[in-house]
Amino acid sequence: MWACNPAVTTPILESYSAAGPLFVQALQGFLAAQCALAGDHLWPDDATEAVLQDPNYDFIVVGAGSAGAVLANRLTEVADWKVLLVEAGGNPSLGTMVPQGFFSNIGGPDDWGYRPVPQEGACRSYATKSCAWPRGKTLGGCSAINGMYYVRGNKLDYDEWAAAGNHGWSYDDVLPYFKKSENFTGTLNEDTIPYHSTGGYLRVEDTKPIHDIEKIIIKAATEIGIETLYDINGSNQMGITRALSTTKDGVRHSTAFAFLSPIKQRKNLHVIKNTMATKILFKPNTRDVESVVLNKNGKELVVKAKKEIIISAGAINSPQLLMLSGIGPRKHLEDLNIDVKVDLPVGENLQDHLYIPTYFTLPGDKDTLGLIQIAGAFAEYITHNTGIFSDTSPHKVITFYNTTDPKASSPDVQFHQLFMPPNSYNFLDIFSVHGMNEDLIKKFRELNENNHLLVMALVLLRPKSKGRIILKSTDHNDHPLIYANYLQEQDDVLTVIRGFKQYALKFEDTDAFKQIGLKQQWIEIEACKMFETDSDDFLECVARETTFSLYHPVGTVKMGPDGDSSAVVDPELKVKHVKGLRVVDASIMPVITRGNTNAPTIMIAEKAGDMIKAFWSKGHTEL
Repeated sequence: MWACNPAVTTPILESYSAAGPLFVQALQGFLAAQCALAGDHLWPDDATEAVLQDPNYDFIVVGAGSAGAVLANRLTEVADWKVLLVEAGGNPSLGTMVPQGFFSNIGGPDDWGYRPVPQEGACRSYATKSCAWPRGKTLGGCSAINGMYYVRGNKLDYDEWAAAGNHGWSYDDVLPYFKKSENFTGTLNEDTIPYHSTGGYLRVEDTKPIHDIEKIIIKAATEIGIETLYDINGSNQMGITRALSTTKDGVRHSTAFAFLSPIKQRKNLHVIKNTMATKILFKPNTRDVESVVLNKNGKELVVKAKKEIIISAGAINSPQLLMLSGIGPRKHLEDLNIDVKVDLPVGENLQDHLYIPTYFTLPGDKDTLGLIQIAGAFAEYITHNTGIFSDTSPHKVITFYNTTDPKASSPDVQFHQLFMPPNSYNFLDIFSVHGMNEDLIKKFRELNENNHLLVMALVLLRPKSKGRIILKSTDHNDHPLIYANYLQEQDDVLTVIRGFKQYALKFEDTDAFKQIGLKQQWIEIEACKMFETDSDDFLECVARETTFSLYHPVGTVKMGPDGDSSAVVDPELKVKHVKGLRVVDASIMPVITRGNTNAPTIMIAEKAGDMIKAFWSKGHTEL
C-alpha cells in the first residue's frame, strides 16, 4: 500500500493530469479516503533507529496482536516504564479495515498462512488435505483479520478455570476486565448495565439496520424452540441473537486501531515492525531471562529487558519462540540439539473450534452481486464508509445450543449463519480462499451462481480431541508443525451429528423458511455419495471431508497452578521455573472458551496489565 503523504501522492496525481481536472479531483478524493481508512499516519512509527541507539527497555512485548497491543497500551500508562513492542508484520493494509471483506484476508499479505499437518480423519476435501489456519501478521494480529464477533464465552468457562486452581480467573474476577476495554454503543438498561460499559478503548457496536434475512433466521429459530436474546454476553448465553461487533463507524476496530492509534505519540512506547523475535536469552548460569534476539531484514539485534519479557505472539508463535529458546519438552528439544533451559509441556493442549457447513438456497437474480455492483459498493465504502462493505451484516446471527440438554446454561455447539447473494464468489469465494479441492470449488460456485446462499455452520465448542505444536527445525522462518487432531475423539463426531439433527436440519420445515422458499442442500461430495443423506454416516462423512477451522487455536502454553504438570505458566502468567518471563495471549487458556476467542484474549491482556503493575508496585527490584 502506498504511503499517505503529499510527496508520494502528488506524482501519482500528476501522472493522471491528462485525463482532466475532474478525474484528478475524483482520484484525489479517492486516495485521500484510502488514507483516512488505512494510512501510515494512523499507526505508531517504526522505532528501529531508536532501538539501535539504545537497546534497553523495562518491558519487551513480543507480538502486537489481540493481546500485545492492549498490553503495550496499559504498560505505557506508567510514564516511567519504557516499553518495546515487537511485531513480525507491518501496518494493517486497506483490506483489513473493510468489515464485509473479512474472509478475503485469508491467504493475504497480513496472514501467516499456517496449515496443520494433514490428518486422516479431517480436512479430506482440501487440495493439500489440510485446513487453512489464518493468523494475523500485522499490527492488531488476528483482531485485524477476524470476523469481528464480540463474544465473551460462557460464565462457566472462567469458573472452571478457577476451580482447576487458577485463582483470580473466575467469571466474577474477569468480568471487570471485559468491561474495562469496552466502549459499548448498544442499549444500556437494567439487564445490560451489569455486563457492559462505555468509555473503554474498544468499540463494541450493536449495528443497525437489521437485514431481512437475519430477521427470518431468528424467526425460524423461535419456531424450533430457540430463545431470542438481545446479547449473549449477559446473564444468559443460550439462544439466538445478532452478534455485537468490534467495528467503529463502518471500519474494523482492531486492537491496533483501538489501543495503539490513540497512544502512537507516547514517548515511552517504541514499536519495531517487520521484525521477528527469534530467541529469548538468559543471564549466564541462571534461569533469569535477560534479552530478546530480534531479526530485522536479516540482521540480528539483541534488546535487553530490565524488568520483564512478555510473549504475546499467539497460540502458534508463542510456543515456537519458547521452544527455540530452550523452554519446552526435553526430548523434543534434545532431538533438535536445542539446549534445554526448562523442561515444560510447551505446545501441548492445543484446542481449536472447528465448523462444518450446510447450505440453504433461494433462487435469485444472478446480477445481484456482479463485478459492476461490487466496484460501485467498494467505491461507496472507500469514499463514505457506508454501504454493504461497512458492516458484517447479514452474517451477524449466531446461536448457542446444548445438544444433550436444551435447557442447560452452557452450550456445546454454536452456529454461525452467513448469507451470500448470487455470484458472491466474485467477491468472496469461501471454498477457494480456504484451499478446497477444485471439484468442490466448482460445485460451490455452481450452487451460488443463481441462488442466494445461506451457509449455516455448526461449531464444535468444547472439543475432546486435542492437538499439539512442535518445531519443524531450529530455523525461526520454518513454520512449526501443527497437529490439529480434529475429530479424533468419536464424542466430537456425535456432538456434530446431534447439532445438525437438532438445529440446522429443522429449519427447512419452519414457516419462516417455507414462506420465502429457502431449501436445505448439501454440496455433493464424492466420498459421501454412498451414504443416505442426513444419516449419521453421511453427516460424519461431511464433517470429515469439509472440516473448517474457526481460527481459534488456544491452550499451547497452558495456565495452571503449582502441581499441575501439564501447565506452562502460573495464574499470574509467569513461565514456571523462569524469572522475568510471562506469556499473555490465547495460548494460556487451560480450556477453550465456549465462543469466539478474541474478546477473551483482550480480557486476558487487560488482567495481565493490572497483575504486572501490581507486581512491580510492591517494591520488587529489577531482575
